[in-house]
Amino acid sequence: MIVNLLTNAVQAIAASGVGSDVTLRATAWLDGVAVAIEDDGPGIPAELRERVFEPFFTTKPEGQGTGLGLAICNGIVAEHGGRLTLVDQASHGTVFRIELPGTAGRPEAQPAPLRAVGRLRVLVVDDEPHILHYMHATLSSWGHEVAVSVDGGEALDLLQREEFDVIISDLRMPRMSGQEFYEALARERPRAAHRMIFSTGDTVRGDALAFLEGLGRPYLRKPFSLAELRAVLAASEAREER
Repeated sequence: MIVNLLTNAVQAIAASGVGSDVTLRATAWLDGVAVAIEDDGPGIPAELRERVFEPFFTTKPEGQGTGLGLAICNGIVAEHGGRLTLVDQASHGTVFRIELPGTAGRPEAQPAPLRAVGRLRVLVVDDEPHILHYMHATLSSWGHEVAVSVDGGEALDLLQREEFDVIISDLRMPRMSGQEFYEALARERPRAAHRMIFSTGDTVRGDALAFLEGLGRPYLRKPFSLAELRAVLAASEAREER
């Protein structure tokens, strides 16, 4: 996480030719620690500052970044009860601040309102590599075992050899759609088809809405939050246990 923030700072300075220094400072913060990563580079334009933690948003040229690094960093910090912020700067340069609570002497934590999710074997099917990267990194950081496939045909081959607790599939894919993948899986391995969760970047309407409502399967609308992903995994696991 810290390496990612440092790398972003170095790359921004190198690409712009503005600035030369990147500084990391750690200080005591309440009962925990605060870490600041500061550079004297070009900074982030005001109109983009509110979007930097959005999944898939990037200021880098096409092909030079997925827009996932800060979203994943933000999720990891939140998972540890902390927060990652972009500090307002009066002049040029960028400062990211990580605040993490301590654990020594802390009273025993109350149970989380969301149902805890056990370790799962998850298959993610999507034709977009950056989404596969994001899902693999996020789910792995939560302790799950993750496999990825770039289309439904490849996923069907994998499912002939391996078992998965959850299958997350994009609905719109060029070679085999999520619906076609589901229908083929339902014929070959109906129990596995019952474990599917769909994701879609579409406004869910028309044939897609009819398909999803007919199945009654959960689905995620891109870009979805980490909380939404965790909730749908917990719901899927609870459904399997019934």
